Order: sequence, then structure tokens, then C-alpha cells
Amino acid sequence: HALSVSSGGTARYPIPTADSRPRVTGQGGRVCRAKGEMYAFSLSCPHQNTALRALPGNKGFQCPRHKSRYQPDGTFINGKATRNMDRLPISRDGDQVVVETSVAFESDRQGDQWRSAHVKVD
Repeated sequence: HALSVSSGGTARYPIPTADSRPRVTGQGGRVCRAKGEMYAFSLSCPHQNTALRALPGNKGFQCPRHKSRYQPDGTFINGKATRNMDRLPISRDGDQVVVETSVAFESDRQGDQWRSAHVKVD
């Protein structure tokens, strides 16, 4: 499925039918379905902005530079980072999710927005 981008810093992405490996959105982020929820993230590790890699089998993300690891929902597991991955605002529109690509929530600065930046898809 292809990402479609509209004006105003938003992107639409089809909802996968099952949990799947995170996909690069092409707009500086990733979209991930895990345990019936959809998340959108910044591609950069919060430690030193290195591009994160998706781990095989929908096991989350890892920074190739300093080995920080994150769960599929962006929660920090271990490594040199000091916080969770930055989440992008996401909403559901029928069988697609809409991601706001110009805003990112940091878990330690915008905790309420970070925790609410996901949508149920089951």
C-alpha cells in the first residue's frame, strides 16, 4: 500500500489488516500497527537523531549507533536514550490513518499528548 500525502503536513496511510513490521512513511516518520493500535513516529532516535531501524518480526525499533531499543509502541526499553520515541499525532478516517507530519510529541515534555497519540484499529 502506498502512502498518500496531502497539503498541510498530513499523510494518509492504509491500516494493515494485522500487526506488521513498521513502514517508513516517506514524510520523516514510521507507521506501526501493534496489538490493535496504530502509532506514528519520528524516524530519529531521541538520543542523537540517528535514523532508527525496525526490528524483524514487529519487535520494535533499535538505534544502530548506540543500540537504544524501543517497543513497537515507541516506549524506551534500554540503551543511551533517555526517553521514548517521539510520536506524531494520528487519527483514523475509515480504513486509513491520518498522520500530522509537522508535529512530534516528546514523552517527557508533552506526556499527555504523547500518551494519546495512537488509534485503536481492531
